[in-house]
Amino acid sequence: MIKQLSTAFYDAMFGTKNNDTEINSIEEKALNNVRKILNNPQKLSKQIPPLPVILLQLIETLKDPNASFVDIAAVIERDPALAVEVLRVANSSLYFRADGKISSLRNAISLLGVAGISNISMTILLEKIKPAKPIYYKMFGKQIWIHSVQCAFLCKILASADKLDEFDAYFLGLIHDIGKIIIFNCLCEALSNEFPDSTPGSRAYKELMSEMSADISFFIAQEWQLPAIYCEALQAQREINSSALAELLYKGNLLSEVYLLYKKEEIDEPLMEKLLDKLSVAKESWTQFIEAAPEIEKSVN
Repeated sequence: MIKQLSTAFYDAMFGTKNNDTEINSIEEKALNNVRKILNNPQKLSKQIPPLPVILLQLIETLKDPNASFVDIAAVIERDPALAVEVLRVANSSLYFRADGKISSLRNAISLLGVAGISNISMTILLEKIKPAKPIYYKMFGKQIWIHSVQCAFLCKILASADKLDEFDAYFLGLIHDIGKIIIFNCLCEALSNEFPDSTPGSRAYKELMSEMSADISFFIAQEWQLPAIYCEALQAQREINSSALAELLYKGNLLSEVYLLYKKEEIDEPLMEKLLDKLSVAKESWTQFIEAAPEIEKSVN
């Protein structure tokens, strides 16, 4: 059942129009060119955008047991544009529903917590590396990024229920599909060079996403020199009896994929409850997520 749901997710994201259509020679050439890039570490490295320096500084500060909320605010304030955007998002309906307005980062941290403000900051910073081709992004790439942000939010909910670090869970959910974004960008570039009128939606493209994205996300995490806890969780998320964070990421990813099908009413309540039971996820956690998911989608540009 889980494998079928994962396959259906790609159909829901990219459509089924080209599923049964054989790719032509130009499309096949584009796919082969992309595979050569993805299977060559040197070529793949050139496709990976640099991680914002301030993001690494923020992670380092968050991982310092002696850091205070003042230290967190100080890191964010080093980038005035980031600080303004953090306050804007913090005042949105997704995070803040009380009367009044959050007017400072320190006020925001006291109301939303260090993890809440850090999650907002990470999302804003990582948006810089989402699919960049405007036409392709609007049609397909945006769905990848929406899924990533929704997965991050769900991972945070699951971490809270399991008493795991909420920031680690959120950040993992946010970066777990960075491999898909890189594959998507490579496909868009190859298609624009070889076959401008095509879009990355055929069965072959979906198979490439499914086949290689997890390994590439792990490769990117290493290239970015992220802390070992994130690299190890990304590497182990498909293994049985892996780490607690890896298992949490597996559940968060699968359920956020399922949400797209659930929203399209391709999954009924009995099947949903069966899946939640199989994954040992409380119905309350799922309900909390589906209530927030539409707001998350609206927040993604």
